[in-house]
Amino acid sequence: MKNSTCILILVILWSISYGQISDIGLLTQKDRDLFKQIENETDPTIMHELVIELVLLSDDKAPIPLLEEAKYLFDLSQKKKDAYSECVSLSMYGQGYRIAGNFTKALLYHQKAIELSKQLNDKSLMGFVLNQSAHIYKDREENEKAIAIYKHASYYADMGTNSYFKFYPLMNLGFVYLNANKPDSALYFASKTVRMLDDILINTDPENRKIMERSLGVFCFSNLASAYSRMNDKPNADKYYAIAASIVAKYRGVKTRYFQFYYYSLAQHYQRFNLIDSSLYASKMAIESVVNTPVEYLSSKPAKMLSDYYEGKNADSTVKYLKIYLKGNEVMNSTRVTQQLQMMTVEEDQRNKEIKRAEKANKDKIFFYLLVGVLILVLLIALYMYRSSRQRIKINHELQLQKNEVEKALAELKVTQSQLIQSEKMASLGELTAGIAHEIQNPLNFVNNFSEVNTELIQEMKEEIEKGNLEEVKALATDIADNEQKINHHGKRADAIVKGMLQHSRTSTGQKEPTDINVLADEYLRLAYHGLRAKDKSFNATMKTDFDPSIGNINIVPQDIGRVILNLITNAFYVVNEKKKINISGYEPVVTISTKKLGDIVEIKVIDNGNGIPKSALDKILQPFFTTKPTGEGTGLGLSLAYDIVKAHGGELKVETKEGEGSEFIIQLPNNT
Repeated sequence: MKNSTCILILVILWSISYGQISDIGLLTQKDRDLFKQIENETDPTIMHELVIELVLLSDDKAPIPLLEEAKYLFDLSQKKKDAYSECVSLSMYGQGYRIAGNFTKALLYHQKAIELSKQLNDKSLMGFVLNQSAHIYKDREENEKAIAIYKHASYYADMGTNSYFKFYPLMNLGFVYLNANKPDSALYFASKTVRMLDDILINTDPENRKIMERSLGVFCFSNLASAYSRMNDKPNADKYYAIAASIVAKYRGVKTRYFQFYYYSLAQHYQRFNLIDSSLYASKMAIESVVNTPVEYLSSKPAKMLSDYYEGKNADSTVKYLKIYLKGNEVMNSTRVTQQLQMMTVEEDQRNKEIKRAEKANKDKIFFYLLVGVLILVLLIALYMYRSSRQRIKINHELQLQKNEVEKALAELKVTQSQLIQSEKMASLGELTAGIAHEIQNPLNFVNNFSEVNTELIQEMKEEIEKGNLEEVKALATDIADNEQKINHHGKRADAIVKGMLQHSRTSTGQKEPTDINVLADEYLRLAYHGLRAKDKSFNATMKTDFDPSIGNINIVPQDIGRVILNLITNAFYVVNEKKKINISGYEPVVTISTKKLGDIVEIKVIDNGNGIPKSALDKILQPFFTTKPTGEGTGLGLSLAYDIVKAHGGELKVETKEGEGSEFIIQLPNNT
């Protein structure tokens, strides 16, 4: 059938179905108003926004109105000499011819739009026109080709600013992956577009929102439901089909290719779960949603489902639906169209190769000139270097002498720094040792007491043996055994405390290991407190803990993080003790340590109610050798080392303070279990 005849039939069908043909053309009043705005607008940015609005409104239009809109926009673009509008009009031409089934002409216009978008170098526009061109291959189920072009479109659209043009390729990728029977990939893209849909609709005016809801809304939710269906997740599939159904019901009586997609997808879902009657009904509704419309050829797939079902059961129905299938399939897959598409693809590939060859030749020429320029520059530099070589030798000699002096001073500085760091570590160890001495005293007392009790029990057991009282001997032996277990338990406890001290005192190996951060924090809190009490019997403070039990183990170097926690707690005890000495009425020193899991981060807080940190010192406290303590009481390396250790773990050390009220040191570590 000739193209002119096809167009005439499409016009008649559109007139019957929608009643939009009038003596003033196919454009609606809103279309004409929008074109008038585009024509009168002098600001290119605003004009292009109006053109994009025209694109959004044309999404679900039949080919004849769409082609007329394309012509209006093309004429306006020539009149206003606006290449952006021209590019969009060419893409709309391609879309109109594609919906009409003329894929060859559609591809021709899309290629023109793509070339023009490249010249304009507008990333959003490039993404849009590539997305529109991929529809041809999507319709013909050339899935790999369609996927490649949609991904290319998404790549360019993401570099642009238009949210609609970012949305479309992702939506279409979900659909094509369904066609390719890759439900996992389809689910990924369909879920992503459903999440984006709300923002798309919210940022659209109410009148346009209705058009987009019955097109994009139905399409996206049907896509997502179909992906779940193919993964045999019926509850989720039913859930999203129900959302799509509510939109279809809201616009009952409208005929659109998006409703056809919903019904056909639903028919496949019911067939997949052996709900035959529902599947037949949905297939018939899929045909009904496009019958007597310019996109009637889309009824071929549901017709094929019905023909297959009725074969051998109802001859009349089989023939009826087979005819519908063959008619639609002829439009979609005619040999002539296939050959033309293949030829145009070959020509496009050849044209791209020629462009690449020209670009390579140009690059080679540029490289040659650049190389010549570099050689000339090198010769000039060599001449300059030759003339100044004697002066440079003299300068180098002087610099070498200065370098030797600086290296000597640096070596001395490193030795001093190492000594100071070791001093800080030994001071930390001293604090810890005092605490450990207090901790180890309890298990040693238990060991001594139970040993004395066992000595007495053994003596009693000897006396009972001489008396021949075996029952009493057994009872005494049982008591002795129980006491031995307690001696063993408290001996191991003392051993663990000693090992912990040794582990803290030796140099860290840097090896991370799973560690219970709550246990580590609690242990160092108690050890720091008892260490200070051992030095100053008058010292006293309230200790509070708030540990998050859901953290579990995290991968850290326990010796290093232990040093950090010990340093922060010791500093906290110091500042609250200093504030206590001022004798403020009602003041009670309190130090709190807490842990909390925040997603991929574990947070450790050490909070005190001391005097806080002065603003003048806040920016310096993490610097090496800076301290607010009196001379002789601190090296100024504690917080600096703590900061370095936390950074080495991939974490952060933060400080929040309020002068006169206290400070809060926050350790944030990655939750790598």
